[in-house]
Amino acid sequence: MPRQPRFSKDDIVAAGLRIVRACGFEAISARTLGKELGTSSSPMFTMFKDMNEVTEAVRIAAEKILIAKMDGLTDYFPAFKEFGLRLVSFAKEETNIFQMLFLRNDASLEIVENFARECLSSTEQGYGLTPEQAEVLFRQMWPVVCGIAALCIKHPEDFPEEEVSKTLSYHFSGIMSIIKSGREVEDVKPHIR
Repeated sequence: MPRQPRFSKDDIVAAGLRIVRACGFEAISARTLGKELGTSSSPMFTMFKDMNEVTEAVRIAAEKILIAKMDGLTDYFPAFKEFGLRLVSFAKEETNIFQMLFLRNDASLEIVENFARECLSSTEQGYGLTPEQAEVLFRQMWPVVCGIAALCIKHPEDFPEEEVSKTLSYHFSGIMSIIKSGREVEDVKPHIR
């Protein structure tokens, strides 16, 4: 009778998440997983086809952590601001997971963009925006939110929650004011004095 595996897939994925949290995504290898589990690297390959399958399972588990962080966003108004505050908080609390999910060359922003769009739909209804106006709001706020979150990775102390909240409010209010006024924004070009 074949020997029962000592570790489950969930055990291996949890070990991968611990490694990511402590050392970053690039630190995951069969050797580091084996060390984290107190075994050789061979148990990984009785449960997973290869390291790509292991790292994909770790990425999916990391997305679930983000999903849990974003739960109930649309209970807030404006939901998009709550989204921004939570994304920045996630970047501060889960720096290496944030980097893995958003700042790698092969990163996909689809999951977080879906949350942002869900919040934006709520904001669209609450502020009486047309779908086109909501898209303008999204396109202007999205880089602000992601930029602040990315800046928090190196110096989270420079971005206390109150400051982040105020910054998001300034941008949101300014963009909403322009959208509601119906005027076009002048594309200011730099010029030599």
